[in-house]
Amino acid sequence: MTTAQKSIPVGVPDIDEDEVQEVTRVVRSGWIARGNELEEFEKNLAQYVGVEQVVTVNSGTAALEVDLRALGIENKEVITTTTSCAPTANSILHSGNTPVMVDISPQDYNIDPEQIEKHITKKTGAILPVHLYGRPANMSRILEIAQKHSLPVIEDCAQSLGAKWHQKMTGSFGEVGCFSLNINKIITTGEGGFIATNNAQVAERARIIRNYGREISRSDYCYTLFGYNFKFTNLQAAIGLAQLRKIDRLIQQRRKNAAYLTRSLQGIPELQLPEEKEHEFGVYFSYPLFLKCPGLRDRVKEFLEQRGIEVRTLFRPMCDQPYYKKSWGSPGQSYPNAELVGENGLYVGCYPRLTPEDLEYMAEAIKESLKKIKRE
Repeated sequence: MTTAQKSIPVGVPDIDEDEVQEVTRVVRSGWIARGNELEEFEKNLAQYVGVEQVVTVNSGTAALEVDLRALGIENKEVITTTTSCAPTANSILHSGNTPVMVDISPQDYNIDPEQIEKHITKKTGAILPVHLYGRPANMSRILEIAQKHSLPVIEDCAQSLGAKWHQKMTGSFGEVGCFSLNINKIITTGEGGFIATNNAQVAERARIIRNYGREISRSDYCYTLFGYNFKFTNLQAAIGLAQLRKIDRLIQQRRKNAAYLTRSLQGIPELQLPEEKEHEFGVYFSYPLFLKCPGLRDRVKEFLEQRGIEVRTLFRPMCDQPYYKKSWGSPGQSYPNAELVGENGLYVGCYPRLTPEDLEYMAEAIKESLKKIKRE
């Protein structure tokens, strides 16, 4: 392995000449806000995810809030994981609901299905699992619980486009699936997101909500719902069409990168590596590592960053975040798995543009960091 200093970001989009040509064509057409490319992109996304309807919006965060409003969920409790990025809980609050946090599985960092049922009350309006770090949650058990209590399931698939549970795509299990197309996601349009559903009424309400609350076919400025300007553009759709054509290759490369890192780091006692469960197909938004010995994570992170490897810590529990402590209050419950993972987990990049040399450099640096710490 070369000893030369590298610079390895945690994420790099896979953009090439196809995207340039698609955007150039749309710019020259003059249809940069809304047009045929947008409709084609929504149609192709629906086909890929395996649903009847897709509604594009300007972010994954918007997708979550629009879905909650389109489903008519308001003044309810929404059960979700305590380990996620802020938009999951924020969208619940901003749509007029209350997030109810559930602890995670320490193996895959997704919501622990066996903890869900004890949080269901008469005020529960939905269950909102998150497929974190590109790995699907246990949708079999989650749907079983939801059906028992007649609750809709809203899937947060921001990091999991293309992931599967029992050969079925995330985002196609629940009433709705919410996806992100941010710069670091499985495919990207720079910013953006979309809603996937088989419910035509929900899809139509979502289209109205994203367009100020007005049906796009009406010219009389009649606002039938409370809405926003959450629209997606033809320029973004042009990039998305090029990205979607190569999504299978991008996912395959992510899986190859993850497999290489796992082989290289296998057997190191201080590390818990990602390990797919039976019936699981992950897309490896990132490569998460759990440091089994408390106090190691930050030292490993510092060592890797000194070697030019960008590192992110795994998510802290939302209930411990300053904003939620101040404005929402403590739920008075403990989340031992989420707290343990948040204090001792990190992730490195797993994106398609990593070279074999990059992967070797990362793996060797991780091993070297642990050896150094042992010597100290």
